[in-house]
Amino acid sequence: MSEFAKTVINLGQKSNLIFVQIASYRDPELVPTIKDCIQKAKYPENLTFGICRQFSEKDGWDNLDEYRSDPRFTIMDVKWNESKGLGWARHHTQKLWKGEKYTMQLDSHHRFLQDWDQILLDMMVLTGSPKPILTSYALPYNPKTQELTQVGPYKMVGREFSAHGTIMFYPESIQEWETLTKPIPARFVSGHFYFTLGEHCTEYKYDPQIYFAGDEISLSIRSFTLGYDLFHPHRAVVWHEYTREGRAKHWDDFQDGNKNAGIVDKLWHEMDWESKQRLRHMLREEDNHIDLGIYDLGTVRTHRDFEVYAGINFKLRKLHPNTVAGIAPPVNDADYDWTSQEHEYTYNLTIPATEPGFQFIHIGFEDKMGKILYRKDIHAYVPTLHISFKSYDVPHKWVYWVYLSETGWGKRIDTGL
Repeated sequence: MSEFAKTVINLGQKSNLIFVQIASYRDPELVPTIKDCIQKAKYPENLTFGICRQFSEKDGWDNLDEYRSDPRFTIMDVKWNESKGLGWARHHTQKLWKGEKYTMQLDSHHRFLQDWDQILLDMMVLTGSPKPILTSYALPYNPKTQELTQVGPYKMVGREFSAHGTIMFYPESIQEWETLTKPIPARFVSGHFYFTLGEHCTEYKYDPQIYFAGDEISLSIRSFTLGYDLFHPHRAVVWHEYTREGRAKHWDDFQDGNKNAGIVDKLWHEMDWESKQRLRHMLREEDNHIDLGIYDLGTVRTHRDFEVYAGINFKLRKLHPNTVAGIAPPVNDADYDWTSQEHEYTYNLTIPATEPGFQFIHIGFEDKMGKILYRKDIHAYVPTLHISFKSYDVPHKWVYWVYLSETGWGKRIDTGL
C-alpha cells in the first residue's frame, strides 16, 4: 500500500473521533472500564476521554495516573464531598468535549464487544437518520468473574409513573433480534449508555441540578425535541454492572452525620427534592414557577410531539398500553382516551420445570387478540413467581416460553386465566 493510500485511510479514521464521557463516583470499576474500552476498540487512537473523577483519597482504586500524560485524556478530579450529584458530574464531563465528531456516554462500570466503535458507527449509518442516538439498557456483566451475559440486546420499557413524577424504566429483551438488520426505534434514552453525534454535548446541556432520578426521561424528551431520533441497537455492544456491590453511593455519603460534621453542605434527599421539582416542571406535569433557561425542551419538536410519539400523558401521569407493552414507537395515537382507567392485576404463577441450558424464560400476559399486556424475562429458574402489573385491557392468558442457548425458542405454553 502506498504512503498516500495509508494517509487517506488514516485521515478517514481520524474523522471518526469518539469522545467517551464518564462520570465516576468512587468506583473500583473505573480503571477496568477504561482499559476494556481501549482494548476492545478497533481504532483506540480515535478515542478521547472526558472523565469527572469524584474520589476519596482513602479509596485508591480509581487512580488514573497512568492516563494523565496521555493526550487522549482530560481528567477532572473532584473530592467526593464537593460533588453535587449525577447531573452535576455529567454537566462537567460534557464541557470537556473538544469538537469530536461522535460521543458516547457511559457509567464507570462497563465492558465492551470487540470492535465496538466500528460496530456503533456502522449502526449510526443503518438508522438512516441525520441525528440518531443509539441507546439502551446494556446487558449485565459480573466484575468478579468477568462473565458477560449472552442473551439478545435489551430495549427500555416504561412501566409506570412513580409518585414523584418520574417514569419507572425496565430492561426487556428485544424479541427475534437475530433476524434484525438494523437498530429499532426507541422512545427512551439510557443514561448509562448512549452513542450519538458529538454536537449533542452542546445542544443537550445537562442540567447540573438533576440529582439522579429523572435523568433518563430528561435525556429522552429533551433530545427528541432537539431533533434527535432515538434507536436501540439490534446487537449487544456494551455490558453494564447493575448491582453497585462494593461501591460507595452518593446517597450513602450525603447523610446527616457528614452534614452535621460540616463535611457536606446538603443531604442527598434535599438535592433530590429540588431536582424532582425541576423535572416535573420541565415535563409539564406541574407549574413550579421555575425558569429552566437552557435546560428546558428543544424547539425542533414539541412536548406534545413527544407525548404522541412515545405514548405518554405527563399531566395525567399515564402511559399508553403500547408503551407499557414495549411495542416499538411511534404510537401516534393522538385520539387515545386517557380518561379510561387502568386496573391492577396480581397473579401467583407456578413455573413449569425446564431443561438446563436456557438463556431466559419469557413470561407474558396477553389479551384475547394476542396483544402483549405485560412481559417479564427471567434468567434463572424459579418454581413460583409473583406478578403484579397495571393494564387498561383485561388479561386473557399467560404465556410460558423458553429460549434455549443452542436451539432458540422452545415450545410455547399458553395458559388461560
